[in-house]
Amino acid sequence: MSVLIVGSPHDRTTVHTVRAARREGVPHVFFDLVSFLRTGTYWWDFQGRCGRLSTGALTVDLPDAEITGTYVRLVDVVDGLDGQDRAAASARLGALVEILATVATPLVNRPGADLSNWAKAYHLSLLSRCGFTVPRSLLTNDENEARAFLDAVPSAVFKGASGEKTIASAFEPGQAKELALLPHSPVLFQERVSGADVRTHLVGTRHFSERIDCEGVNYQYCRGAKTFTPALAPPEIVEKCLAYQAMSGLAFIGFDFMVGDDGSHTILEANPMPGYDGYDRRLGLCISRALLNLLQGRDDMPHGASVPDFGPQEPR
Repeated sequence: MSVLIVGSPHDRTTVHTVRAARREGVPHVFFDLVSFLRTGTYWWDFQGRCGRLSTGALTVDLPDAEITGTYVRLVDVVDGLDGQDRAAASARLGALVEILATVATPLVNRPGADLSNWAKAYHLSLLSRCGFTVPRSLLTNDENEARAFLDAVPSAVFKGASGEKTIASAFEPGQAKELALLPHSPVLFQERVSGADVRTHLVGTRHFSERIDCEGVNYQYCRGAKTFTPALAPPEIVEKCLAYQAMSGLAFIGFDFMVGDDGSHTILEANPMPGYDGYDRRLGLCISRALLNLLQGRDDMPHGASVPDFGPQEPR
């Protein structure tokens, strides 16, 4: 029995997961995404939900009774190609997504299980439905709406509206003239929430949190001193994380919070493909162990469900 790891050999999170499997003595098969997109072959019976993926000397039958679970990181490696190579790689990637979305085998995380993070305003509304407190937000390409919002909040941050990686930045008064550019591209504005950053990883039914204290809007790009401290998510926050997991069908999620001095949690987003390796190293490799346990069937794999009814939610 083994686990299947699908990802790029150039992706640090994928590499970390493979090394974790080796370290823990977990039998595993690594399926090289880059090699597959360049020269791989496949066939798939959509009615029978079975088929085969091949790259180099490796062939993987899906489903396979010997594979207990599959970890998938479909990071975008097509951008480095052009012309016919790019077209062929895009076609293979599309086929792979369809295959992994269809195959009857446990996946972490199944492609397409939750795409809400690509639409930030909708994503925040789903988080709110699960009981989380979300920051006051406005997604707009209208200059007047943006000015009214910015006048109504003590301070604000802004970032891109899609699921592409973006850097949240503080909105400074000197940037007001740039609001005239909004018709060309919508922007997500949010009330700035003070406190410490906390990342909570939910792996199956287990959760692991780390607190990051630093100066600045985004600790990942903070040039000053940063302090990392293991943390414990309150039971009511864990309940809401599990509610979002039930709604999304995601087995492995990274939740980003701002936590005030009074312990209040304001959620910023739920990441459906968390780059967890740095947190894992600092937390004694407990996240990767939990992930490998999940892939080996030693924890319950969540299934999609409707959003639990938490009662009426006040606008935030």
